[in-house]
Amino acid sequence: MNKGAIVKIAGFLVVPIILMLVVTYLLYPLMNKERYDLIVRTNGTLVDSVLMDSLARMDSLAVVDSALVAEQLEQEQLADEDETEYLNKVDSLERMIYLLSAKIDGLETSSTNQVINVNRDAAVNAGEEEFKDRVKSLLNLEENEMAPILEKMTGEQLLRLYREAGNTQREKILRALNSDRAARLITEVML
Repeated sequence: MNKGAIVKIAGFLVVPIILMLVVTYLLYPLMNKERYDLIVRTNGTLVDSVLMDSLARMDSLAVVDSALVAEQLEQEQLADEDETEYLNKVDSLERMIYLLSAKIDGLETSSTNQVINVNRDAAVNAGEEEFKDRVKSLLNLEENEMAPILEKMTGEQLLRLYREAGNTQREKILRALNSDRAARLITEVML
């Protein structure tokens, strides 16, 4: 055989194959648009040989992949629902913690206020008891001994002393005061 015959036979065999490949390459986007778009999206622009390999693999794996993808989507959907439910529970628990801590703070504040009020009441009561003891000792004095002490007291102190005294002791206070001061005290009491 000569070289020319071999080239002709090879040409008749190779040229149709090349033409089929070129026609398939050019018409594939029109024949199977969805797969072509998927390939272009996932891999960008492909070289001819890579495109042919991908198409062959996709044909064989299409059925298996669709089942796996559906199963994965279902699992992701369940996971998303579980995550949403979990986040909702976490949110409700955080709200409960916030409300409980606010109640605890309120209770601490009110208990602190109660302790302060009790301490203040105890101090006032102790002060009142001490004042009453002093009033008794002052009112047990004679009028002439009480007069200089009453003259040095302020109007408020004298008024408080008068209000704490009994009837006989009030008379004693008024007799111990000079007439101007006694008049002012009675005026204050009447207001």
